Amino acid sequence: MLTTAIIISLVAGILIVLGSIYTAMGAGYGWMSGLGGMMGQLLYGAMAGLWILGVVSGIVVLISAIMLKIRPGEATHGFRACCRMWGTMILVFSIVSLFGGSMGGFLVGAILGIVGGTLALVVKVQD
Repeated sequence: MLTTAIIISLVAGILIVLGSIYTAMGAGYGWMSGLGGMMGQLLYGAMAGLWILGVVSGIVVLISAIMLKIRPGEATHGFRACCRMWGTMILVFSIVSLFGGSMGGFLVGAILGIVGGTLALVVKVQD
């Protein structure tokens, strides 16, 4: 089950980063062209800066999923504490990515991140 959590979280991180880059290129803001005038420009400017939040959140989700894989057991804290820490990071930053420019990697990335983080939190370890 831990492998499933890792794979789902990796896919989520990739989708969040790609969605944010897509948004940064301006492709996600075509609907704002109809607003016109100064209001449209202000809204575009405010939304354009949010892609950075999405990229950072996606990178943190990716790093957390990788760390869940390469450091599954901690000598001092044990396996369960490590899963809790990285699973919590995945869960929190997947939720934070919803406020980024691409709404968490087209929403699919955020949902997958929430599922992957939850799986990492509830994984049962065989002694």
